[in-house]
Amino acid sequence: MNYRPGVPRYLQIADAIRRDLRGEGERIDSEHSLCARFKVSRPTVRQALDVLVQEGRLYRHAGRGTFSTAAAGGDSRLRVIGSIDDMIALGDETWFKLISNETIPVPPNIAQALRLPPGSKAARVIGVRHADTGPFQHVTAWVPTGIAAQLSDEDITKTSLLGAIERLVEVPIKTLEQVTDAVLAPRHVAELLQIRPRAPLLMFERTYFAANGEVVEHAVSYQTSRRYPYRVVLARAERRN
Repeated sequence: MNYRPGVPRYLQIADAIRRDLRGEGERIDSEHSLCARFKVSRPTVRQALDVLVQEGRLYRHAGRGTFSTAAAGGDSRLRVIGSIDDMIALGDETWFKLISNETIPVPPNIAQALRLPPGSKAARVIGVRHADTGPFQHVTAWVPTGIAAQLSDEDITKTSLLGAIERLVEVPIKTLEQVTDAVLAPRHVAELLQIRPRAPLLMFERTYFAANGEVVEHAVSYQTSRRYPYRVVLARAERRN
């Protein structure tokens, strides 16, 4: 399978399995066979199967395997791309060029987002994320100093801050608040993304929360849709009679 750059592999595998579904009760190949077919690890295969289970396309039967449902091949429900898991997976499948990482006093709006008192300090991480086709995302992330101190030895060029926080700090990230806007590329961002100044970009302002409500990261990202499309699919819940 030829994987497309910039799209998490487990989503591409889920798409391939979905296309192969023919009808109800079809038994899906074992995880071992799927690993060999798609040349990925078992956790990646499990993520792909989880997507299809959540969609209602597959179900698991303990001791027997994974099977297709009656909806396979004919279910028009839409799935969502852009979850927290997708963002963590993106960090594992692209690479991050670090520009700066320093602890500085936070501006008032960032202090508010991080729920810190005025005059507090936080770690500011600036960098550019690259796919095989080139740079596609400029990121400025702010992390509370207590969390940042535990990540001081982590090589974030090959992962994401979110993934590192969950893995090393052992803080499960539960929710995020996001604001999206269409903007014109600032000159310094355009230069790093190798696009012309004032080219159209998507800007995402995201605040991530742990399960206990603590803010673990606030990030502002400029993203080129040309190199990494951002899609959100909304579906209507089924009405109950």
